[in-house]
Amino acid sequence: MPTLDIRITSMYPSGTQGGTRAYASATMDGCLAIRGIKVVEGGRSGLFVSMPSRKTQDGYKEVCFPVTAEFREQLYQAVLDAYQQAITQVQTPPAQMETAPQEAPQPGQQM
Repeated sequence: MPTLDIRITSMYPSGTQGGTRAYASATMDGCLAIRGIKVVEGGRSGLFVSMPSRKTQDGYKEVCFPVTAEFREQLYQAVLDAYQQAITQVQTPPAQMETAPQEAPQPGQQM
């Protein structure tokens, strides 16, 4: 299986951008990149991954990247894992915030 590098390019809070929660890009083996992958809220299992698509002249959407079922499952799981990791990073305060605040200088003291 190819090596995947997944990057979450933008995230949206619930209630904005329709059901879209994030956009991602995937790079396979450092040589093929897929941009415009969406993490969408909805469906039976909560979050799902939507591959980039476009409308044809007939109005139908055509998937730009047909893939095997095995690779699609690996890609979808990697995108959802990257999204969950990004959510965790956003919700975790930076290490600087976790340290105790320094005491404020007393009047007349130099900083």
